[in-house]
Amino acid sequence: MEQTKKLINELHKAASAAIVGIDNIKNEIETEKLKSLIKKQNKYYEEFIKDIKKIAVNYEIEPDDISIFMKANSFMVSKMETMMDGSEEKIAEIMINGTKMGINQMDELIHEFE
Repeated sequence: MEQTKKLINELHKAASAAIVGIDNIKNEIETEKLKSLIKKQNKYYEEFIKDIKKIAVNYEIEPDDISIFMKANSFMVSKMETMMDGSEEKIAEIMINGTKMGINQMDELIHEFE
């Protein structure tokens, strides 16, 4: 049960961190094409969180949210990076790096539970 709770929490936190990251940069995006892609990605994470919460209810678990420190750190890093270079290429790079980070976290979690 403890491993299940940890897995649910980590999945929830990863998706929540992605949404926070998107919220931090979405106002910097100027073209409709990139805005549309970011909205789709955000919607995916929102649906994923809904699914995780449904699973959590079955296990009588309330998933943890990400900490205020993580939210603040995400905000500061995003703002610093876009202040230095606010191009759409840089924004896409930030999004790709965030996605890679999430994939690496999930990969580590998968190996931990094998």
